[in-house]
Amino acid sequence: MNRPRPRARCVLVFTRTAFREARAKRMPGARALFACARSRVLTAADVVVAMPAGPAPAPPHATRLPQRGGTFAQRLASAFADARGLGYEQIVVVPGDVPGLQARHLRAAFARLRAAPTVLGPSPDGGVYLLGVRGDFAPILAGVPWRTPRVFAALLANASGAAVLPALADVDGPAHLRALRGAPDLDAELAFLVAALLARAAWPAPAVAAAASGSHPSPFASRPPPRRAA
Repeated sequence: MNRPRPRARCVLVFTRTAFREARAKRMPGARALFACARSRVLTAADVVVAMPAGPAPAPPHATRLPQRGGTFAQRLASAFADARGLGYEQIVVVPGDVPGLQARHLRAAFARLRAAPTVLGPSPDGGVYLLGVRGDFAPILAGVPWRTPRVFAALLANASGAAVLPALADVDGPAHLRALRGAPDLDAELAFLVAALLARAAWPAPAVAAAASGSHPSPFASRPPPRRAA
């Protein structure tokens, strides 16, 4: 059997479509914001997209991988293994719901991986928005309490000598939009999208409730997804 040709690095985007992201977070008006966030990380040179099963295609230049596993921990480990199976040595995994995440953050992550075996991008709520690995990923993922405020601390404890990037927040509701609006480096496109969302008088429930099948929480969130109305 031929082994895959070793490749230097890839950005592994662990995501779903902007429509599914907005629906799962009960933010139906935020589809354009999540589309913007997703498109920014998909512009990286070598992209592997891990998505739930469905008809949505990956970008033309990206490799699509199915998300495999019953829990988030299993899906993430499978995605790392599948990307490594494609021959990638340095893997930086990110979600698609962090509007402030840009190409410069990805370049910084790979630059830090030259000296450190692991790089982490923390979120203010105790989660992470980025996890980069150039060695064995299994010990780093072991025992991490996903969807709790202890995610970053657990990863940092597992990854001795990890490099840490500046914090960035994901978006799960109006409070996070208000925090994003106050970011000092907010660019014009994001400022327009955030202002339009905050101008909404109310946040109506989505027309179609998020289905349990294929609707997973934010990849590295420290919070569970919003509860469905009774």
